[in-house]
Amino acid sequence: MVRLTPEDRRAALIAATLPLLRAQGLEVSTREIALAAGVAEGTIFRVFPDKSALICATIEYAFDPAPVVESMRHLPDTLPVRTKLTMAARILEKRFSDNFPLLVAVRTNPRAGQMIPGDSLRKIVEAIGQLVEPDGGSLRQPPKTVAWLLTSMIMMQRRWPGGTENALTATDIVAVLLDGVLRPEQTAQQKTEPACS
Repeated sequence: MVRLTPEDRRAALIAATLPLLRAQGLEVSTREIALAAGVAEGTIFRVFPDKSALICATIEYAFDPAPVVESMRHLPDTLPVRTKLTMAARILEKRFSDNFPLLVAVRTNPRAGQMIPGDSLRKIVEAIGQLVEPDGGSLRQPPKTVAWLLTSMIMMQRRWPGGTENALTATDIVAVLLDGVLRPEQTAQQKTEPACS
């Protein structure tokens, strides 16, 4: 039997806790966590001082921007800007979809809410801005503004009153971001109509 290091045991407990928090909120019991992790309940308290510390560590892990930033860095910058933004949008959609239940849950626990890294969103927006930086000359707005608009559109979909059933796909979001909401034939017509004198 392989004996886990304290760091490995901590990581294993966080990995077991995360899906439970997403499914049940902050009221998940240490017994349920231990069962999911395949350990005795007392093992939790040899790694974390209490349940609250484990929950806070799990929330901090869930909102760590590093995996998303790394994913953005691995997208080839030679792809067309539309393709890059669509791929970035899919990465963001998954992150926001996975973590939305946690955002709802932490509203009831100020201490847990403090564990969300304050600069998480800024780092993600910066990574998207760097992704489209080579395309800056073809954009009407600076790459960082484009990155912020994309992130905002995806985030706000989770708050839309109609719920996710009316949500736009990543492809649709990028189309609206890059092309606007007018149909192509309407855009062409607008360009040919005389301006008001």
